[in-house]
Amino acid sequence: MAEADDTTPAPSGRDASRRARREARAAHARPAKSQSGSATTDRQGFRAFVRECWAELQRVQWPTRPVLIQATAVVIITCFIVGVYLYALDSLFSRLAGWLITQQAG
Repeated sequence: MAEADDTTPAPSGRDASRRARREARAAHARPAKSQSGSATTDRQGFRAFVRECWAELQRVQWPTRPVLIQATAVVIITCFIVGVYLYALDSLFSRLAGWLITQQAG
């Protein structure tokens, strides 16, 4: 009796490289302190908190000035467009409500 082959076909080159990078990142990733499984809950004080915050800020990928300016422009333009849209809807519904009130009252 022939055994069934349970192996899946090898992924393509691009998928294999993605999977390899993902596995390499997972192997080197350290769990967060809350996920480390430590049974003791040590209170280390304000200095330790500040030190951990500073360490976390060192790992942040800060945007460059052009990226920051572009993102700010996108936010301002989007807020303007949404504001104009809401103003138009408010004006339309105010007129509609006023018209309905005059129709019912008159």
